[in-house]
Amino acid sequence: MLTSDDFRRFFEVLDRSDDIQHSLMLRLLFFTGMRVSELCNTEVSDVDLEACRIRVNQGKGGKDRTVLFGKSFAVALRTHIANHPDNRWLFQTRRNTRYSTRRVQQIVARYAGRAGVKATPHTFCHQAITWLTRHSGMADAEIQLITGHAKRETLAIYQHIALDGEIEAKYQQAMKDAGV
Repeated sequence: MLTSDDFRRFFEVLDRSDDIQHSLMLRLLFFTGMRVSELCNTEVSDVDLEACRIRVNQGKGGKDRTVLFGKSFAVALRTHIANHPDNRWLFQTRRNTRYSTRRVQQIVARYAGRAGVKATPHTFCHQAITWLTRHSGMADAEIQLITGHAKRETLAIYQHIALDGEIEAKYQQAMKDAGV
């Protein structure tokens, strides 16, 4: 997990790079909580820009599911797709092949190094689930459905993470202010 400051710094470094495809790719990892292999295997035909959904075919455990992304991000994806009308894959290399998971790992490592943080593509999945746990008000079953976790117990890991850091600091300050 990255702190809020580290997370923002990572994306600030990414945005200064002026590589729009990398920016879209890594933001999509966060917005959807997709695994890197799922991102690499996403075809343009899997994206529903109107409904702000992506169909994940044969994700973890061989299961299909649907992930969501924000309406404001749909504009950026629509532009990306329009600028690459011949793409089969949502994100393609210069050789017109899909990105490999290893290549996405290298891309994340490069920006993480520049930002002075430790991150992998899976970090964005953790960040997304923790963010949803803290801020969405969604029930565990709803988050489980979106993230494709087979067991509700798996989400307990993210709830534990969500209880440390910022929430713990707020709790400690509130208790201190109680003055008892």
